[in-house]
Amino acid sequence: MRGKWVLIAVAVVLAAMAAGALSSRLHREQPRPAPAPQQNAAQPASGDVSLPGKIQAAHTTPVSAQIDGQVEAFLADVGDEVSEGQILARIANKNIENTRELAVASIENARSKVSKAESAIIAARLEASRARADASRARSEYERTEKVYRRQEMLHGQGATPRLIYEKSQREFQSAETEFRSLDELARQSEDRINGLLQELQAAKKLLDEKQKDLEEAEVGVQATEVHSPVDGVVTSRKGEPGKEIGPDADSRVLFQIATDTTDLEAVLDPEPPLLKRIKPGQSAMVLIADLQEGLPANVKEIRGNQAIIEFKNPFPVVRPGMTAQVRIKVE
Repeated sequence: MRGKWVLIAVAVVLAAMAAGALSSRLHREQPRPAPAPQQNAAQPASGDVSLPGKIQAAHTTPVSAQIDGQVEAFLADVGDEVSEGQILARIANKNIENTRELAVASIENARSKVSKAESAIIAARLEASRARADASRARSEYERTEKVYRRQEMLHGQGATPRLIYEKSQREFQSAETEFRSLDELARQSEDRINGLLQELQAAKKLLDEKQKDLEEAEVGVQATEVHSPVDGVVTSRKGEPGKEIGPDADSRVLFQIATDTTDLEAVLDPEPPLLKRIKPGQSAMVLIADLQEGLPANVKEIRGNQAIIEFKNPFPVVRPGMTAQVRIKVE
């Protein structure tokens, strides 16, 4: 009887072990529950999102070339501080350069004519002065010999002087008269020549004034080849490279953008389209810059195309347009 109970106990133990093995196998073969769907990184839950952005100035002044031509040289680059009137670039224009060279050559020619006329007048005045002095001496001799001749003529008529003395005084008078008339005419011609040269000088000076105006106009054109900054500020962008052709259209002539106020800045973000739909103007934000220990309060200014524009006030000189920042926005 005892042996029978032992057999029954062994059978129960074996049955229990078989049931445990079957239960473990069935447990392993049951399908695992499907994992919870992960949330799209571009579709965060309501709260803060952080996006990289580039800082730009809210207020900029475009600087354009005034003429067509070719960029000869850039004298300022992005990030440079510039002052009003500073030369930022030079434009090469062959027509303007040729016009100026022609104006310079013309004015040099006109100056040469004025100089020659002035020198000729000086020489003519010296010559006329000498001729008039000779004529004056000849006049004195003419008047003296005339008195002698008239006296001898009277005495000869009265028979009071020899004929030879009379004829000699007559010859001397006639010779002095001839010389005086000749020198007087020469002096007069010299003086007339001065008047002619003075008229030539006036014409040369008038031509010089005209050429001076031409040169001034050419210089205005040359000044237009220099691109000057109209304001004080910071260069935020520069377009083109040396050798670039500048045409008549306004867009191609814009070479620089200058930030006039770096206290009003913007951060430009490029979020994914699903996230962009959740960013609305007026939402609060925070601009985080590596060089600063504190964030700068900001707001979503607008959605411009595929970009979000974040506006903020900048009290720190170290924050400049062109820097990068991390922007944290509270989205819905």
